[in-house]
Amino acid sequence: MNRNLMEPTERLKIERLVAGGYSLARRSDGKVVFLQEGYPDETVIASSVKGKQDFQIMKVDRLVTPSEYRRERLCKNFPKCGGCDWQDLEYSRQLYWKGEIVKEQFRRVGKMELPQLEVAPSQQRVNYRNKMEFVSYPGKEGLSLGLYARGSLIPVDCDGCVLGLKDFDATRRAFQGILRKTPLRPYDRNGGSGELKHLVLRGNGSQMMAILITKGENLPGEAYIAESVQKRLKNVKTLVHLINTSDKVVLRGLARVLYGDGVLAHQLSWQRFEIPTTAFYQNNSGVTEAIIDHLERELKLTDEDSLLDLYAGVGTFSLTLGRKLRRVVAVESSPVSAKAFRANAKINEMFAAQSVENDVGDYLKKRSDSFTTVVMDPPRSGIGRDILLVEKFRPSKVAYISCDPTTLARDIALLKSSGFEIVSVKAFDMFPQTWHVETVVVLSSSKS
Repeated sequence: MNRNLMEPTERLKIERLVAGGYSLARRSDGKVVFLQEGYPDETVIASSVKGKQDFQIMKVDRLVTPSEYRRERLCKNFPKCGGCDWQDLEYSRQLYWKGEIVKEQFRRVGKMELPQLEVAPSQQRVNYRNKMEFVSYPGKEGLSLGLYARGSLIPVDCDGCVLGLKDFDATRRAFQGILRKTPLRPYDRNGGSGELKHLVLRGNGSQMMAILITKGENLPGEAYIAESVQKRLKNVKTLVHLINTSDKVVLRGLARVLYGDGVLAHQLSWQRFEIPTTAFYQNNSGVTEAIIDHLERELKLTDEDSLLDLYAGVGTFSLTLGRKLRRVVAVESSPVSAKAFRANAKINEMFAAQSVENDVGDYLKKRSDSFTTVVMDPPRSGIGRDILLVEKFRPSKVAYISCDPTTLARDIALLKSSGFEIVSVKAFDMFPQTWHVETVVVLSSSKS
């Protein structure tokens, strides 16, 4: 059957880029269309993928009129691979549209206007990610390690990927060669067969941690893998086997160290951090430094201040911003990250820094104390109405770091309703070549 009879096509003019990595256009009847590709001012021929009553998702079949801001793609797998969204868009336009997305979410979700918004560029626009998660799948030459296709859970080749640190791609290929000489099979999330789910690489620029993730306890060829990696890949400082029964979260489960010490050191803002296997750590170290510098200028902390760090992780913000303070309290629900925080506080001789291993929502509901400053870096889902409880700690300043403009706008609107005023909003390009953006909002209390 003729494909066009099955999937009617439509000629569309793209208006703008929006959250989620989509472009937006309108059909002749005015109905909103979200496209999986394409850039503003381009004319495309598109066909439907799925639709709802008020909008439709479509895919671009053919580009009729390209944008003047298109450039050569950076790797052969774009746009099929889902690692990048805007790889063939000039970098200055990537920054512009990230700013527009943040402003649109504040306008639409938070009912707030941001007349000005600076988006700080990343010094490293390629080879910036210090962590990459490669999915295992049965390729033409055997067990392969790739990324998911755009908008799906279908693995695709990622040879030549420009996102990870420079040595990551060669290390991934070397692991493929080693693993193909073992009985290890790719895990099939649909049928449940096989063992290997992912290879995760974490790096600091000179050394790496490699993590092999399996569904169960069995790692066929374990001795051969450990010996081969240690012999051939001198930059892999430590190799870890992670047993993860969940198909929803990649870095979770019981870690078995095959060699090395199971942690990777990072230098950040004059502090040394040791990152364990499953702990969260910001992916772009250079931009993380820039965020810390920005917060130091905005918060102007002195030794008279006290700091409450919510979703503290391994201490990225509390152990850098709070190094001059007499009182620092870091709240983190992950036992692995909380333990790493305590180790990092000791390494950096911040003996007054207190770790509270607790869910942030429970902490906000049950505790009542006084801090001059609250810093929070929640997951993508944000905080929600529990953020209203921050007021009872009587901070004069609050800093909110977010990777999701939509939940950020929602939460900032709640903070404003409880008596806080926005001092500054600044975005940082933590994830070049993608639509994702890190945004930092600093607020002051109108009651202080």
